[in-house]
Amino acid sequence: MDDSVAQFFVSVGKLCADARIGRLTVCLRVQDGHEWVGVPKPPPETEADDELDSTGYRDVVSIDGVDVRLSDVLEASIRRPEHSRVEPSPS
Repeated sequence: MDDSVAQFFVSVGKLCADARIGRLTVCLRVQDGHEWVGVPKPPPETEADDELDSTGYRDVVSIDGVDVRLSDVLEASIRRPEHSRVEPSPS
């Protein structure tokens, strides 16, 4: 795995860890087109044989109790909580 791909997986792992702290919703789109939406658990950190290349993470992230392979993630986003949503001003 090249460095930029590894950095992507590290960034997704950090995003999930940070979102978990604030109970924020994350959306992960995976290779088959499915989107998993919910409050994540950060991928478990490891330095064992189950480590995803040299990322420091296992190849799993959990979204609302569903395990998703971190290596299948193509896109990750974080959603702003609805209660702090700012409505656009009328023009």
